[in-house]
Formats: sequence, C-alpha cells, structure tokens
Amino acid sequence: MNLRIVRLAHWLIRLRWFAIIGIYIAYYIAKHFLQITIQDLPVYTIIGFLILLNVLSISFLKYLQKSGVRKSSKDIKRIINFQISTDLIVLTVLLHYTGGVENPFIIYYIFHMIIGSIMLSTKESFLQTSFALFLLGSMTYLEYLGVVQHYPLTGFITTNMYTNFTYLACTGIIFISTSYFVVYITRTIIKQAEKHEAAYLQANSKLKQRDKVKNEYVMRVTHDIKGHITAIQSCVTVLNQKLTGPLNQQQEDFVSRAHKRIQILNKFISDLLSITNKRLLEKSEKKYFSLKNSIEEIIKMVEDSAQGKNISIIKNIEPSVDNIYGEPSSIEEVLSNLLQNAIKYSPSGKIVLINLKDQQENILIEVIDNGVGIPEHEIPFIFNEFYRASNVKANIKDGTGLGLAISKHIVEDHGGKIWVESIENFGTTFYLLLKKDK
Repeated sequence: MNLRIVRLAHWLIRLRWFAIIGIYIAYYIAKHFLQITIQDLPVYTIIGFLILLNVLSISFLKYLQKSGVRKSSKDIKRIINFQISTDLIVLTVLLHYTGGVENPFIIYYIFHMIIGSIMLSTKESFLQTSFALFLLGSMTYLEYLGVVQHYPLTGFITTNMYTNFTYLACTGIIFISTSYFVVYITRTIIKQAEKHEAAYLQANSKLKQRDKVKNEYVMRVTHDIKGHITAIQSCVTVLNQKLTGPLNQQQEDFVSRAHKRIQILNKFISDLLSITNKRLLEKSEKKYFSLKNSIEEIIKMVEDSAQGKNISIIKNIEPSVDNIYGEPSSIEEVLSNLLQNAIKYSPSGKIVLINLKDQQENILIEVIDNGVGIPEHEIPFIFNEFYRASNVKANIKDGTGLGLAISKHIVEDHGGKIWVESIENFGTTFYLLLKKDK
C-alpha cells in the first residue's frame, strides 16, 4: 500500500472534520446573530451525513491497513476521487438549501478543486473540476427555471439574484474561468515540486551509493592497517616483556612508550572499523534480552578500571526493568562506552551512578559522573565523529573521538535517543532512552 496516498486520504478526512465544524459555526452565526432564515433540517442532515461519512472512511482505511489488504495507488486514488465527488455533491445540496448561487460560500468549490489538484493527477483534477461546475450549473439552472424550489437567504439577500440572467451569466463566466485557472496553476506547481523531489531522491540515492563505496574502501584499508599494527604490537610486546633479553632504562622507556602508543592506535582503528561496519550493515539481528543482566556484566567488565582510580559504581535499577528489544552486543557496547568514559574523566575517589528507570514503553538509562564536564558551547558537537571536548583533549591524550559517535549510531538504529547534560568542572549526565518493544 502506498503510504503517501494513504496519508493524503487521512488528510482529506481531517479537512472534512474542519468543514463540519465550519458549517455548524456559519449556520449558528447566520441564524442567531445575523437573523438570516435558514432551513434547519437539511443543515443538520448534511452535518450528520458528513460525520457518518468520516467515521466510515476512517474505519475503512484502518481495515485496509490492519488486514494487510494490498491496494495499489490507483485503488486508493479511486477512494479519494469518491470522497471528493461525495463532498462536492454534499456541498451542492447544502448550497441549494441555503440560497443557491446567492450564497457567497459557493467559493468553497474552489477549495475542493485545489484539494483535488494536490491529491490527484492532472486529468482527474480537471474531471473533478468539470463535475463541480456541472453540479453548480445544474442547481443554478434548475432553480432559475423553477424546476426545483429556491430557498432564499431572507435577511441577507434582498433581490432575487437567482433569476437575474446577467448576474448568473457573469458569475458563471468568472467562476468557470477561475476554477480551471486555479487547477492549472496548482497542477503546474505540483508537477514542479514532484520534479524537484525526484531529482533530490536521485541525488540522495547517488550520495548513499558513493558513501557506501567510501565506507567499504575505508573498512578494507583500516582492516589491512589493523593487521600490520597487530604484527607490530606483537613485536613490541615481546620486547616489553624482555623475552629477547634485558633492556637498559632508556630502551625500556622507548619500548613502553611505543607499546602505549600502539595500544591507543589499535583502539582508534578498532573504533573506526566498528563505526564503518555499522554504517554498512543495513539490518542488525535484534531480539529480546535482559537489560538488567547486561548492566551487571558491563559493571564487572569495568570494575578493574574503576578500582584503579578508587571510583565506586553505584547502580539503581527499578524492579520492573528487565527485557528490551534490540541487539545485545550493540547496546552493551554503548553502555560500556558511557561507563568507561565516566570512569576515565572522573577524578580518583569519586562516584559513578547508573540509573535504570521504567517509563512504560521505554527504559531511561542515566550515567552520572562528577568529572571534568563538558564546556557548554561544545555540547552540541560531542556526538560528531572524531570530536573531543577541548578540556579533555588538553589533559587526556588516549581518546579517538569515535566512541560517542558509534553510540549515537547504535541508539538511533534502535529507534532510541541519546543526549547529554553537563556543567564544566562539576560533572556530566548521559541519558539513553531505549524502546522496550519492536
């Protein structure tokens, strides 16, 4: 089912609700404030019919969506054509009982023509316009001949304009020319918009393809570099562990520094591979898993780092928090990254809090530290790739600037949200909102 066409059908239904309210307000003002004579029964009958039509239309569209019935764009457009045609008939009947061509609200035919031009093809738009003019012309002609009764707006129109041929002829010429001109202009604008949209989609598709090629290239090159770095790391590790013989102090210092730099480089390459791989993967294997258990495992993983800085990790998990839907390893990667950052950027002896709160359809996770914080003007950029806050970059060298970018990509892939609040030199709170279900 074409979702765009379905949305247009729902939009038409919403417009009809506004029309129903508008009809009643206009009727009430005209009758009770302007003292215009209006037939009550036809107005209330038409309002009731429009309400019933709207309820049936909503029910039918919901049935199509829930039942999985396959409807083409043409089928949905037939439904829209029927809705517009029905509305035009209802408008004609309403005008007939409220002054006919003497009613200034005949201008609402133009609104239906514009709506038809937006929703339908050029051919269908002109057909609907012709149908509207036929209905208006038929009503006017039959009232003019006296075949059907004319219901004047007593108190508003003082002369029998519906029998004045000159008035009817001029009104007809102006109305017909305006109607077709409006449809032509609207369809021209719509066609131009569709052309621009098609060009945009084509350009976007090309950019996505180029981005995919770029990511594949980066991944291949990075993977090759990682292989060379691993080989170098193995050699340096052998030297660092003095397996080839004793080293003097200067040699130990050089080897130790080289070993540390290689570890940082290896982490950078691993992060780069991770984010590139996640970009290339169109779908991830998701399932229900225990978030509570994942948190417990992650805390165990980072305990050594926390103990090394005498940092206590305190968790507060609401009893109702348990299973969520997602890719366990990816979610765990996000949580691990946030906890490791909290530990890394917190002074020794501080506390790191992790709170899990049940919010009906979602789980809210808070990771709170009392660390260096983030400068206020830099907060909007911290989820950008390779970005590191200036106060962190100056004091802590071993960072890639990719961890938060990876986290953001994972969270958004799960339909969640991640954001941050921070005060420099006071601490940072990361918020992670994850859906419980699909």
